[in-house]
Amino acid sequence: MKDLEIGVPGQIMPPAERAVDLARRAESEGFDALWWPCHLMGWHPDSIWTPDMSPLAATQPSSHVYFDPLLMMGAVGSQTETIKVGAVVTDLIRRHPAMVANMALTLDHLTKGRAILGLGSGEMMNVTPYGMSFDRPVGRLEEGIEIIRALWAADGPIDYEGRFHRLRGAVLGLSPYGPAPPPIWTAAHGPRMLRITGRLADGWLPTKLAPEVYAESLATIRQASVAAGRSADTVTPGLLAYVLAAPDETTLRRMQEAPLLRAIMVMLPPQIFRELGVEPPEGFHELIPASVPRDRAEAIIAGIPPKVVDYYCFCGTPEQIAEEVRTYYKAGLRHLIMWNVTAFGDPELAGWSFRAMREVKDILKGDA
Repeated sequence: MKDLEIGVPGQIMPPAERAVDLARRAESEGFDALWWPCHLMGWHPDSIWTPDMSPLAATQPSSHVYFDPLLMMGAVGSQTETIKVGAVVTDLIRRHPAMVANMALTLDHLTKGRAILGLGSGEMMNVTPYGMSFDRPVGRLEEGIEIIRALWAADGPIDYEGRFHRLRGAVLGLSPYGPAPPPIWTAAHGPRMLRITGRLADGWLPTKLAPEVYAESLATIRQASVAAGRSADTVTPGLLAYVLAAPDETTLRRMQEAPLLRAIMVMLPPQIFRELGVEPPEGFHELIPASVPRDRAEAIIAGIPPKVVDYYCFCGTPEQIAEEVRTYYKAGLRHLIMWNVTAFGDPELAGWSFRAMREVKDILKGDA
């Protein structure tokens, strides 16, 4: 699979000086991209971020520690040579589209054309606690991308009349580093977001969904691209894949029981829980993780069986993980982000798991 790009997370927390060292190592090891999430608040409630739930809590006091992705992209991208850097993903609620347009072009210059602007509709937990409205997030994203593209394409002042934004004589004089502006990739799952991706984006970054659904969603994107007068293969098919590496089946099953790992599964849409025969965590997406009380958090975790982890993560040995990735490659995948969550299952396997990620990469890159 020589045309499959493989990315991994960048350094998301202090010490910042490690970020460049780790990036250069990833570059030398043959990884294609580094990605940073955009969070003010993490998924784990404070009430369960305790040593009795995971040894991680003893060494990291808060579960809400995140560097800003765009700043880290600039810091790392300016100190590396070939590896791409991206945000997975930021939103256009907390960040005004005009400012993002300028920041992305600045990153384009700092990285000499290696920056990817990942955008999504946002998450309530990163918006409402900070005094901003989460009203109609998809509409805001669509308008925002239109504004970014209009500013990038303009050679003078532009006007824009939208539901959420109105621009009058707006200018952006900075030009791209190369012949084209940085690519925009979107985190899309639902039909409307898929159509927006086909019409306005350059890449697609969903989280894991069944291979056949991945193929169907990609077909929707390609149809939307053609309808917008673009090539059917304009959009690069990506995937944010949570990876749970284990040396054997017994260890894997034990890790899938870990509370902090099961807690991450709340990101799944309710319909996926139902398809797996599990009642979805009622109302969780309307709650703010930092304020979820202990008894409520424990009840949510208790209602998420290990089979949900098995569905949402690429699980097993490096060979098993690579085999599952191949099914997505056949469905159209061309850029895989391996997000290692093994430490939530067993912190003692963290070091081994990163070696396993390199092995997965080598297996996949070696495929004909």
